[in-house]
Amino acid sequence: MGVPIEEAIAALSTFSLEDDQPEVQGPGFWVSAEGGATISPIEYSDVAAYRLSLSEDTKAIHQLNILIQEGKEMGSVLYTYRSCVKALPQLPDSMKQSQADLYLETYQVLDLEMSRLREIQRWQASAASKLAADMQRFSRPERRINGPTVTHLWSMLKLLDVLIQLDHLKNAKASIPNDFSWYKRTFTQVSVQWQDTDSMREELDDLQIFLSTRWAILLNLHVEMFRVNNVEDILQVLIVFIVESLELNFALLFLERHTLLRVLPVLVVLAASSVKDSESLYKRVKINRLINIFKNDPVVPAFPDLHLSPAAILKELSTYFPKFSAQTRLLTLPAPHELPLREAQEYPFSVSDF
Repeated sequence: MGVPIEEAIAALSTFSLEDDQPEVQGPGFWVSAEGGATISPIEYSDVAAYRLSLSEDTKAIHQLNILIQEGKEMGSVLYTYRSCVKALPQLPDSMKQSQADLYLETYQVLDLEMSRLREIQRWQASAASKLAADMQRFSRPERRINGPTVTHLWSMLKLLDVLIQLDHLKNAKASIPNDFSWYKRTFTQVSVQWQDTDSMREELDDLQIFLSTRWAILLNLHVEMFRVNNVEDILQVLIVFIVESLELNFALLFLERHTLLRVLPVLVVLAASSVKDSESLYKRVKINRLINIFKNDPVVPAFPDLHLSPAAILKELSTYFPKFSAQTRLLTLPAPHELPLREAQEYPFSVSDF
């Protein structure tokens, strides 16, 4: 039989809760791994009080960190996205007269899911614009003397890494274009009865282009960055910082190292988008150094069950940047599926790598 609640409460009230009460397990101490030179617990909110010359930089770092946090939330939404099409009901032949109602209800369900993708589309456009504007600040002659701080460099790289992961997720999710095709079909059916749908059709076309274009986020970032053709210097600074950090093991945590490896091929493609810029880049960073880095790490985790290949990114992005396709030495690097079997077995995938 169970003990009555009144008796259980009375029994508990007799227990001693003195401070010197012996404990079986002992007190637990919280250990934080967040402290570091690139992290501020108060997000630099006290800088304005000191009236330092770094106030502009810390404000920019704060804005980048907010975008990084928002981008991680967008990545969680995209990573956990599951197709709704298979769960939609199908009407039997005897109920075909209710087809219009089914289209309307299907549209309402899918519109909620598409609204999440629209939010990601709007966010990436805003993040790309702010990141490009931040890079252009350090391309002005008066800002090139000292350049960005290490903290500022890491904020740029982390935001770029978030954009790369979002783009890779969008490319890898086959359920997204399937749901969108159903959504567009149902919109065509239900919008016949509506008026003034031109703006909705335009928004639908923009979303279709965003979802169907591979590496749409990086292509949009490239457009934003080169609206003013003076970001080559900061791109080279970022590449040199990554190469030296990887060669000298400045990135102590796997998370930091993987961030640098995911970002490096994209920066190399962007920085070598013209013949003049590529010559300037390879004078500062010898191409053999890049090849060694990509050979040593042919596979990089993006998510626990999703991986990236720096060599594969170089080859795929070269079709969008014809001037980079002249870099034959980089494009001959083997992708993971091109590695010999014995060599490929040296790179097992595991969740612990993330």
